Amino acid sequence: MAGDGVGGTRGRWDAAEGRVREVACDESGSDGENLLGGNTDVFAHASVALPVDAAAECVREIRRRIRSPAEEYKANHLLREKHRAVLVWLLSADGPIHGRAHVHLTEKAFLVVDRAVGLLLGDPAVAVSLYRQGPEVFGTDAWRTFLVTANTLLRVRPGGPRNRGGQAVPATGETPHAAGKAPHAAGETPHATGKGSSTTGEAPGAAGEDTPTTGEAPNTAGKALPGVGEASGTPEDAFFATVDALVRAAPGSEAAGILRRLAAHRQRAEAYRTRMRAAPALFPVLNPLFPALRHTAAHWSADGRPVVLVHDRQNALTPGRTARIVQAARRDGIALHGLRLVDSRDDARVQIADFLAGIARRIASDELAGTGDPELTACLWPYVAAESVWGDARSRARLAPAGETPGRATEINSGV
Repeated sequence: MAGDGVGGTRGRWDAAEGRVREVACDESGSDGENLLGGNTDVFAHASVALPVDAAAECVREIRRRIRSPAEEYKANHLLREKHRAVLVWLLSADGPIHGRAHVHLTEKAFLVVDRAVGLLLGDPAVAVSLYRQGPEVFGTDAWRTFLVTANTLLRVRPGGPRNRGGQAVPATGETPHAAGKAPHAAGETPHATGKGSSTTGEAPGAAGEDTPTTGEAPNTAGKALPGVGEASGTPEDAFFATVDALVRAAPGSEAAGILRRLAAHRQRAEAYRTRMRAAPALFPVLNPLFPALRHTAAHWSADGRPVVLVHDRQNALTPGRTARIVQAARRDGIALHGLRLVDSRDDARVQIADFLAGIARRIASDELAGTGDPELTACLWPYVAAESVWGDARSRARLAPAGETPGRATEINSGV
C-alpha cells in the first residue's frame, strides 16, 4: 500500500489478524423507531476490519492531513469542502480502508413501508412497488401522511392504559419526550457513553408516538384529499382512514390495489399492537440497527472465518439483545462469535467506522435528495452493501453495486 500515507501493507494487516476476525462497527443516523420524525432520512452502519495499530496509523494520518485543533475528529471534519482531498483519499482505491470496510444503508421511509406491508400482507415483495409508485400516484404530501401513520401504527410503547387520543400513558417516572435531543452536526454521532435515550435506543422528541396525525394533505393538484390524516381515536383508526382516503383518490392505480389489500387486514394490525403493548418484542420492529448488525456479521464471515463485532457503546445494545443477536446468527449459520461494546475514544478502529458511517450517511442522504456529489458517490460505491434496505430506484442505482431489488430488513426484528 505504498503511497497511501499510513505505511505498511495489507499483507502485514492480514498477518496481524488471528483466526477470529475482529470487525469494528459504528452507526450514524440512529433515531430508534422514530423513522419519519427524526433528524435524518438515512441510517448508515459501517464496519472496518483493520488491526488496531493500522487503524491508529490511519487516524494519525487523517489528523496530520486535516490539521484541526479538535481533540476528537468526527465525520463532519472530513465532509468540509476544504478537506475534500482527505475524504477522497480515505475512500479511494489507494486509501487505507479500501477492501477493509463495508457500509449497510437503510432508507428509513422505505423500511416503514417494508415493515407495514410485511405485517399486513405477509408478502413484503409488493412494498417496493407501493413505495416507488406512492408519491406520484397520491401526491407527496398525502404519501407523507401515509408514511407517518404507518410509522405510528408500528411503533408501540409497552404497557398500560391508553388515553382518549390513543396515546400510550407514560409509565411512572418516564421522561417526557418533549425535551428532545439537540440535532448534531452533519455526519456526527454522539459519543457520550451509551448512545440513545433509553434501552430502546430511540432519540427523545420522537414525533408520532401513538398519536394520530392531524390535518389534511394536498394531492398533486393542490387539493386536499378528504380523510387523509384526519384526527382519529387510535393509531389504527388514523392509518386505515388514510389508506381509505388514498384508495378513493386514485382507485384505478396499482398502488391503490395494494392499499386495498392492506385495508382488508386491520385485525392483524390490532392484534400486533395488542401483543406489543402486553409483551414487547426484544427487538423493536422499526429499529434498523439490529438487521444491520446481522448483515455485517454475515458479510464478514462469508468466507467461513468467524468474526467478533466490536461496536461503539449504544444503549439499544443491551446484554439480552446482544446475546440474542449472537445466538440467532449462529443458529442461522452465521459465524458470529461475539459482540463486544467499547468506547470509541479507546479504539481507533471504531473511530474509523464512525468516520465512515457519518460520511456514508451524508453522501447517501444527498443522493436520495437529488443533490448528490458524483465524485463522492462514486468513492462510496465500492463500500455499500448490495443488500442495503433502499427503495428509491434512482439513488439506489448510484449508491449500491447491485440491481434494483432492495435488500430486506432481516426478521431479527421479530415483532412483525
